[in-house]
Amino acid sequence: DELFLYPFMITPIFISDSANMKALDLAIKNDSMLFVAPSKLENGRSFDEIYDCGVVGTIMRKVPLPDGRVKILFQGYAKARIIKPLSSKPLEAKIELIKEEFLEGTKKEALLDVLKEKVRALANISHYFSPDLLRTIDEGLDASRICDLILNTVRIKKQEAYQFFILTDLEEKLLKLIDLIAQEIEANKIQKEIKNRVHSRSDQ
Repeated sequence: DELFLYPFMITPIFISDSANMKALDLAIKNDSMLFVAPSKLENGRSFDEIYDCGVVGTIMRKVPLPDGRVKILFQGYAKARIIKPLSSKPLEAKIELIKEEFLEGTKKEALLDVLKEKVRALANISHYFSPDLLRTIDEGLDASRICDLILNTVRIKKQEAYQFFILTDLEEKLLKLIDLIAQEIEANKIQKEIKNRVHSRSDQ
């Protein structure tokens, strides 16, 4: 229920309820894609209890488990939104792909440079980013994918992550993410200062 997917991810998903089982079986039977959306509430399974936007992708593997659950390996393809619920058992809906607004090259490059600089600064004082991930972000040119990679790495609440997820204005998303990373940098600095003070007092 706390799982938040992005288009580039290959993720194991465990399914236990009948509505999702039927939707999975239908997708496999029709050789169609599967739409995965985060739930608003724990164990939320109805259309009212899930977010409208999520990820559409393919089922790479399905493995029945001894406890009755099913494990699938899901590969995200693109962001999409529900535009019309069709059935509740199984869960079926008409969806449309989410397209981001175009951002002019020079402005996009400038914002990306600032974002990457902030990410490097955060990486120096935290354990959020592995060297490989940092390299991928630093060398990346796809602004939307870079944003998703960063958001998948930093620990923010589901509702906040969802607000970023549904943003189609790329300039606004980059600016908000720069601000978020700047806040994370300050929070990490304060935490380190507090730890250093505690250590200093304990050493006295």
